[in-house]
Amino acid sequence: MAGRDKQHETQHIGSTVMVVMMEVDPDHEDEFNEWYNEEHLVERLEIPGYISARRFKLEEGHGVLKYLCIWELEDGSPLLSPEYHLQQQRPSELRDRAHSYITNRARGLYHQIYPNKGSFEDHSGFHPDIK
Repeated sequence: MAGRDKQHETQHIGSTVMVVMMEVDPDHEDEFNEWYNEEHLVERLEIPGYISARRFKLEEGHGVLKYLCIWELEDGSPLLSPEYHLQQQRPSELRDRAHSYITNRARGLYHQIYPNKGSFEDHSGFHPDIK
């Protein structure tokens, strides 16, 4: 396949992702999103070992929750770190209100199994939608 021999830049990614799904009281979604975007993401990404985070809102689906955040981590150790526990103890009225608006939550920590490092990317140059 064309292009397989070429070197391609790859983005630094961790070997672990934490997936958090939440359902939020519809009357308080704006305040919840303010907390998540402006306080929670910023704080967590200060902790060594957290690499990135992306948030999503459900567009279509069944049996899943409305909000999704995918946290990329080097490994699971940031969740056991002193910085993580100190952040949880830090006072925040906005966080306390936002937590009260969460009506359902699921969280999972996943370790990458394939490929062993990085991500599988198609650099063959083949794109079925482009003629």
